[in-house]
Amino acid sequence: MGDTAVVEGDRAPGAGAQGTRAGRVGARRLGRVVVVVLAVGCLVLAAVCGVLIWQQWRFDADQAAQQDALAAARTVAMNLATVDHEHAEQDVERVLAGSTGEFRDDYGSNAASFVRVVQEAQVKTVGQRADAGIESWDGDHGTVLVEVASTVTNRTAAQPQARVWRLRMTMEDVDGGYKAAALEYLA
Repeated sequence: MGDTAVVEGDRAPGAGAQGTRAGRVGARRLGRVVVVVLAVGCLVLAAVCGVLIWQQWRFDADQAAQQDALAAARTVAMNLATVDHEHAEQDVERVLAGSTGEFRDDYGSNAASFVRVVQEAQVKTVGQRADAGIESWDGDHGTVLVEVASTVTNRTAAQPQARVWRLRMTMEDVDGGYKAAALEYLA
């Protein structure tokens, strides 16, 4: 038989070993590329998850702050609507405890004359309920609309009379709690 080489497929003799080595080097490179792509993908996915978790945390914190402000606004409204001539000074102090800023200054400066009028007229007003909703919100302060219902008696009207007040309150975070900084009577 002569010097005829047997060819496997299209490869010449000796090409098999070199082709296999080149295939292994290509497979290693492909493996490294896949590992790098997967690592980068995991980092991107972790970053996206981190951003989403942070946004959810901020949303939850904002919702909790709004609920706290609404509760504080309802409390201030109920305190305003609950005054008894027999202990008017304590009732005024309760309102002042839930206030700050301009509202506290105005209410406090008129407190003595308010107490005197309440005592002279023998006023007794009892808050029945207070409903509140956010009008606007900006981080740690906002405007709250409150409707408070009460019954009022005094020296000239012994029978309880129903009253409904509508208020706009600016609520501000003061040392981790919400207080009324401004108050406007709407009706």
